[in-house]
Amino acid sequence: MTIRESPGEQFWARLSAKTASHPVPIQAMIELTYGCNLRCVHCFNPTHRAKGELTTAQIKALIDQLVGAGCLDLAFTGGEVFTRRDLLEIVTYAKSKGFAITLLTNATLITPERADRIQALHLYRVEISIYGATAETYERVTSIPGSFQAFLRGVQFLRERTVPLLIKMPVVTLNQYEVQQAKRLVEGWGIKFIYSTEIFPRVDGSLEPLRYRLRPDEVVRVDETILGSRADGGRGQDAPCRAHDGLFSCKCGKSSLAVTPYGRMNLCVSLPTPQYDLQGGTIAEGWRTLVDLVDQASAAPGDAYECPRCPVQGQCRQGPMNAWLERGRLDPCLPYFRELATLEKEADERQRATRPQF
Repeated sequence: MTIRESPGEQFWARLSAKTASHPVPIQAMIELTYGCNLRCVHCFNPTHRAKGELTTAQIKALIDQLVGAGCLDLAFTGGEVFTRRDLLEIVTYAKSKGFAITLLTNATLITPERADRIQALHLYRVEISIYGATAETYERVTSIPGSFQAFLRGVQFLRERTVPLLIKMPVVTLNQYEVQQAKRLVEGWGIKFIYSTEIFPRVDGSLEPLRYRLRPDEVVRVDETILGSRADGGRGQDAPCRAHDGLFSCKCGKSSLAVTPYGRMNLCVSLPTPQYDLQGGTIAEGWRTLVDLVDQASAAPGDAYECPRCPVQGQCRQGPMNAWLERGRLDPCLPYFRELATLEKEADERQRATRPQF
């Protein structure tokens, strides 16, 4: 099955590219809650409990500000978004403002009634996480018995209503040998499947999730198993956020922003800085803070910034959030990513050497 970008994905990519010279926050992700019914071993969620989070009225006010800032594409994530009782009220309000809306969920709390309401909202997409292709593996990752069957039911309810779906697999040490099986399962449902081997520290600074990150050689093995020819250019792999010639080659502070459940505005959910307080300021002011941060960091990265002169730069997957979360700075080169890039370069060279010449 060849996976191509949909017309919608192509549209957002082109629109984001147009913001390079004039940053506009056309895309935003709001973390509605850190509350979650699962306890995934690799999760960067710092608490899994909802406490002191933005109210319904406060979130609606932020949505109004995003309209004024030029935002068009709005995603809601958690935690698990369906642990908020006001979720569908919030989504309905955002839909009334004309946003293209994406929901990120584990699907385990989807009921027929909720699936009906999601169908009626005509969302851009619902993105669902899958943690394994069997109950044993899935629940080793989630730590919750019965969660695999709840996931299957939730997906089925949405499939029956032809809700547009994308299913994504975070690949960790516990499920790495079921990626191919999960891909077949998902594509057998007629749903696009992507995976990611990127695992981040928790946003509170804990490195605990990295215990479940694949070794560099395991990442290369998974990619070669799933992608086949490395010349496919990452088909099926969720694109990582990289830092190469510029410290920020991603959308952060150029066309996208993120908001935490406590109203802190950041570059993205994986890069919790600058923590601009929206309860004491505005989206417009916070956006200027993000743009200035990206401009200043890109113009004058520290002495530790090696990317432009690194011999494996083209294969490196390290982004500024990886260094920030592990070292508290945006620019250091992390040994893990250098080793991974070196192995990927060697794999690319081996494949070129064995490719038939015409």
